[in-house]
Amino acid sequence: MATSRLNSYIKTHRKHSGLSQSEVSFLVRLKNKAELSRYERNVRVPSLRTALACQELYGVAVSDLFAGLSDSVASDTRGRMKRLQARLQAKIDPKSTGNRIMRKFQWISHRLLAMPNFKVVQQL
Repeated sequence: MATSRLNSYIKTHRKHSGLSQSEVSFLVRLKNKAELSRYERNVRVPSLRTALACQELYGVAVSDLFAGLSDSVASDTRGRMKRLQARLQAKIDPKSTGNRIMRKFQWISHRLLAMPNFKVVQQL
């Protein structure tokens, strides 16, 4: 059984670094330490700019700093890709060779197969 990861590990990395909330806030260009505190407590999700600044500061990928959030977004996106794949498959015209829908279907199918832990499910 897979273990769920925390939404954010920025507090863990900040504590490990020995930096205060005020110091990290300064380094990643936040208005004040209260803003960082909201990110550490998972009350708010940081902007992309802030997430990238944290990545640079700690030397840890954004997807690892915000692991639980990353897992949730990945799961949701994969589910939506599967739904779009099914919609496109229903629209494919087998008689057409230059079908835009077919290209989209093939691209999504390729992306899904390239993802880790992807399982092909056959409909009966």
